[in-house]
Amino acid sequence: MTSPAHPQPARHFGPTGPITWAFLTAEQETEQIKELRLWVEWLVWRFALDHRTIPECWAQHGAIVEELSALYTAWQDAYTHSAEAEAPLQWMLQFALARQRLRDWIAVTGCRSGEHRTPAR
Repeated sequence: MTSPAHPQPARHFGPTGPITWAFLTAEQETEQIKELRLWVEWLVWRFALDHRTIPECWAQHGAIVEELSALYTAWQDAYTHSAEAEAPLQWMLQFALARQRLRDWIAVTGCRSGEHRTPAR
């Protein structure tokens, strides 16, 4: 089932808890985005998500980074060997809610496939 042709999350998971972006150094943030990017590429592939849920420019939008990193750390917890049997199903429920929030964030950004719009501040 696993093929080298598709993206894969990191074999050794990074943080053991939530990622607190506000407290990371620039170097730590760069490393964390790299790891998150691997997982997001896998997530997009695995669930056939498109730009309306996760645009190519997701890493340039703080709210989307926060949403995806929360999903990532929850996914890691849900799929460990010590997780309760229903943990993956609970993650799937949260993932369904998160997809709607992601679509809402994308609507706010105005980004389209292949077109990033810098957020006004």
